[in-house]
Amino acid sequence: MPSPIGHMVAGLAVGWAAHALEAARSQPGDPAGAAPGRLASAGSIPVAFCALLAAAPDADILMASHRTYTHSVGAIALVGLAAAAGALWLRRPAVTAALVCAAAWGSHVFLDWLGHDGTPPIGLMALWPFTDRYYSSGFDLFADVSRRYWNLDEFVFGNARSIARELVVLAPLALAALWWQRRSTGPPPHPAPGL
Repeated sequence: MPSPIGHMVAGLAVGWAAHALEAARSQPGDPAGAAPGRLASAGSIPVAFCALLAAAPDADILMASHRTYTHSVGAIALVGLAAAAGALWLRRPAVTAALVCAAAWGSHVFLDWLGHDGTPPIGLMALWPFTDRYYSSGFDLFADVSRRYWNLDEFVFGNARSIARELVVLAPLALAALWWQRRSTGPPPHPAPGL
């Protein structure tokens, strides 16, 4: 299953893609179109926050319940509802906030589902609260990440190989999303002469 670095790269991709979609939706003269690229202009979520959300499900390691409730469609829905509530409180578009935050969190669940898992129970509780069954794709696109810090070879070199593999897969997607976001928002405004 991917490392926090891999998950954060996926979260960046979600954030940049959301901003590109938002910019493509905006029309010149709209409040959102008046300031392309400004993250709060249409209630969208900052890209860095998407990266943090994409890594957040692994906080369940601290509660000794890894790959359970936080790695599920139920958690994705709760994150979306919380984001919508926060957006309404801040008087921002709730649907946009809910979708972007849910997609960032959901990227974690999807990537873990695609990853190798060698620790029983195999997989993640992806369909909770509908079932407590564990699911794994069997595709093993991402390698295991070791938390055995006492095994230097496995912890340092093995994890470095796993992270390199993640970056080979995920960095092109993130860079494509960044390119799309920059293309959608246009060139940055030039400062006035003499400033």
